[in-house]
Amino acid sequence: MRAQMMDKLFLESYLMMNMEITFVGVKAWFEMAGMPMDDVALFRALLLPEKIDSALQPEMTRLIVYRYEDVLFQVNRTCNSTDGDADPLRDVYDPLHQLLIRLMNTLTLDGEQNAMIDLGIELNLDRKREIPLYPSLDSFFQIR
Repeated sequence: MRAQMMDKLFLESYLMMNMEITFVGVKAWFEMAGMPMDDVALFRALLLPEKIDSALQPEMTRLIVYRYEDVLFQVNRTCNSTDGDADPLRDVYDPLHQLLIRLMNTLTLDGEQNAMIDLGIELNLDRKREIPLYPSLDSFFQIR
């Protein structure tokens, strides 16, 4: 039962990130809902929902799976955006948002191990950039 719930949470998160809301929008939405999360925790929760802290699972699942009933979600929809650069909550080209979508796709098609390898490679390359794209994910692979 728990595995089915986590699979549904991943599928709903994947659809949400691809068609409805940006990573920054999800972060702001969770903050408004009283569940502030840093980038690493949120990125990990969306990419690997089965690894969410068991204390957070019910509320996160409720917020994501039943999002259409949530007024907070309606505030952060991307479909009405005409200029993503003007509002970071609606910027679908944000590097962190695009990385998450790419990794969710890899996870779906090739499995968790390949997604984690791709993430590790991307974060290593990012550390070598003059201006990193994902500095808030530097601690993703540190043991918590």
